[in-house]
Amino acid sequence: MSSAFHRFSNSRAFWLLLGGVGGASVLPTAHAHGDDKLLIEALTEELANTPDADLFIRRGELFRHHAEWARAEVDYRAAAQLQPGLLLVDFFRARMYFESGDASKALTFVDRYLRQVPGGAEGWFLRGEIACALGHGEEAAANYAEGIQRSAEPRPEHFLRRARLLASLPQPDTARILAALDEGVERIGPVISLVDYAVEIDLQRADYDSALRRITRAMASAPRQEAWLVRQGNVLTRSGKKDEALRAYRAALVAITELPERDRVTVPIEKLERAARTALEQLLSPSDVTP
Repeated sequence: MSSAFHRFSNSRAFWLLLGGVGGASVLPTAHAHGDDKLLIEALTEELANTPDADLFIRRGELFRHHAEWARAEVDYRAAAQLQPGLLLVDFFRARMYFESGDASKALTFVDRYLRQVPGGAEGWFLRGEIACALGHGEEAAANYAEGIQRSAEPRPEHFLRRARLLASLPQPDTARILAALDEGVERIGPVISLVDYAVEIDLQRADYDSALRRITRAMASAPRQEAWLVRQGNVLTRSGKKDEALRAYRAALVAITELPERDRVTVPIEKLERAARTALEQLLSPSDVTP
């Protein structure tokens, strides 16, 4: 075994990198540049002794991670030659070409991947991004819808991205956008990002009742109420319901004071408390504000 490979083979980063190929990403979520350099050295020396498709893919992913596109492509091609049945190579090549700015070439590879793996949700999401880059917004939204249907556990960002793609169309259909968001809430629950976007659309249409209904439904299943109460107060303020807005902001402040200290003394909660207090000050005359 090579000296570089031996030196790095017991590190955590090495074993994370050399885990089995089972998904769209074969890299840890974050690397130190020095770790990546050692990994590349170790893989290069090992590949010189034993060419292996799996290791070529991992080195290719490291090159992609550092935008060394030509080197990444060489490694992906080598992996495909060594193991023609390794279908994920086409996914990796599609992603690499997309990230390098060549969406047309990326489309060729992602389509080839999806012909072989039509159930690959991540392939559909990638195709959606590629279609968007090519200016095909409707197609991109449809690709995301397909990916969501194919995914056992779609993430909030998938529903949100689909909705934003629909919103970016030349003649956006508000009903379709809201339906995409509502599908996400129905499937994975009232995630804040999805509800907030839907509420934003309702407010643009001055449909305050719809916005309040969304917040009320979210609050019904939320383990904590303070953030939703502030949102409720904001909508009530916009709709001109001052007394109800005051009650919502005050309830939010009470909910904050009842939090355990470890949860209360955090930057997000401190910002939320300031927002509630500022909103109260704007609604009340100075003489009515409780210190």
